[in-house]
Amino acid sequence: MIAMEETMNVYRVTDRQEAEKAYPCATETPSPFWADGLPLSRAWFADNLGEYVEGFHLEDEAGQVIGHIYWAPSERALVPYRIEDHVAFIYCEWVQRQHQGRGGMRMLFDTFVEFLRAEGYKGVLVDGTDFEGYMHHSHFAKRGFRVIRESDGGKLMYLPLSQETVSVEPLSSRVTRERKAPVEVLVIGSRFCPVGASAVLAVRKVAQELGDQVAVKEVPATAQTLAQYGVADGIFINGQPRFFGPVTEEQVRKVIQEELSPAH
Repeated sequence: MIAMEETMNVYRVTDRQEAEKAYPCATETPSPFWADGLPLSRAWFADNLGEYVEGFHLEDEAGQVIGHIYWAPSERALVPYRIEDHVAFIYCEWVQRQHQGRGGMRMLFDTFVEFLRAEGYKGVLVDGTDFEGYMHHSHFAKRGFRVIRESDGGKLMYLPLSQETVSVEPLSSRVTRERKAPVEVLVIGSRFCPVGASAVLAVRKVAQELGDQVAVKEVPATAQTLAQYGVADGIFINGQPRFFGPVTEEQVRKVIQEELSPAH
């Protein structure tokens, strides 16, 4: 399925070679500091394509990927919800800033929805954020999504395709401390997005510096992980979720050192 407008194309990601072009959000100029997580994320995407992640890419006239929509069927989506079958869940979407305003996101989304309708999907879910510039709920509301659940920092939204309502049950986080070290870092998934992957690299480096004071446990994002912990993505320090959005190595170091302070 190919859509064309001006000199941009949209195609469905179907093989490893295409997957290795993923995450145009990390290939913009100037390069974001968290782009060091790109190799980890591209490897995860390629390894999990067709199981836990699907995607559509937007490319320019030179064949460079400049935008994306990444998603998964509800039966396999790594999200903290129990969702009825045959509903699409959008993980993330992006068009590079220099190409925004040219209709690329509309092309991506229209092609995506056309595919879903042809496959008989009931509707589309997304976690709209309160952060202007990244997955903001207002952008989805303009496309016909409606809010079905609200929580701190975001809104779960639904776009009906063949079914007006959807059954969604939030999962409860079951992350606890094992008390094997003064600071325990549990990394669940955190490869899907280069932002999260960059934070993982920073955690590894800081933990190596601090030695036995910090214990790091990395758990891959799988359906089994989701069933065990109630989440399939996140970095938890002493049982608490941390690092929402881009973080530098210095920020990671500061948080861990605060946990090591006598006050804790």
